[in-house]
Amino acid sequence: MEIQKIVIGLVANDRNQYLISLRQGKQHLAGKWEFPGGKLEAGETPLQGLNRELQEEVGLEVDDAELMERKVFAFSDRTLELHFFRVIRVRGQAVAREGQPLRWASVAELKQLPFPDANQSVIDRL
Repeated sequence: MEIQKIVIGLVANDRNQYLISLRQGKQHLAGKWEFPGGKLEAGETPLQGLNRELQEEVGLEVDDAELMERKVFAFSDRTLELHFFRVIRVRGQAVAREGQPLRWASVAELKQLPFPDANQSVIDRL
């Protein structure tokens, strides 16, 4: 089974709230909250993919980010290599460009909302 490489951006505002969106309809893990991100394209570095995904999904340009955690997570139907980035600086205003519900959530709220299991260790470190 091929491993899909995924980049995920943890974007915080000045109130230490994190940008999250709700997975929709027929998506894998629909009904769970997630941090913005997505699949790497051929030839992209994780940082390039992070910048592209955040621009496409939420209209933000990444100026600076650092890798927080990299891990491989196996689901019953796929294996993902997840690259979690703490986004240090962005430009732009967050807008739901793909029609997904988007909101800012405190760390306490993140710990109460349903997230994919693969996100829990990162949420615990915030």
